[in-house]
Amino acid sequence: MKIIILFFIIAAAFYFLYSAGLMSIQSKRAVLFLGSVSGKSARFSSCTGCIKRILRFRDSRSYRIFFNLELAGGDASAEILDSAKRTVLRLDSLVRSGSISVEKGKRYYLVLRFRSATGSYTLNWD
Repeated sequence: MKIIILFFIIAAAFYFLYSAGLMSIQSKRAVLFLGSVSGKSARFSSCTGCIKRILRFRDSRSYRIFFNLELAGGDASAEILDSAKRTVLRLDSLVRSGSISVEKGKRYYLVLRFRSATGSYTLNWD
């Protein structure tokens, strides 16, 4: 009985951290992956998979997103989805910046996708 209660407490803690944007869900395999805690930058080698994170913006306004991507091979992309999980912005090796208008209090999702990618990325917004 104690194990079941402990399991639900841990699951609730993980859900709280994910929904607050403090934790990401990762489904990837890589020879090497060194990323920042915030998910805004990483270096990787032979990486395939995705990372999902919730974004919360402090103000209702337009943001300019920059995806600085340096690839030695493979492909990588960053997508921002709205609360209905529709793509608002997609950035990759060809399109490295874009603008989105966000509303305060709404939930947005950041999805980073890797396909046999080797290199690094930095994600910034202003």
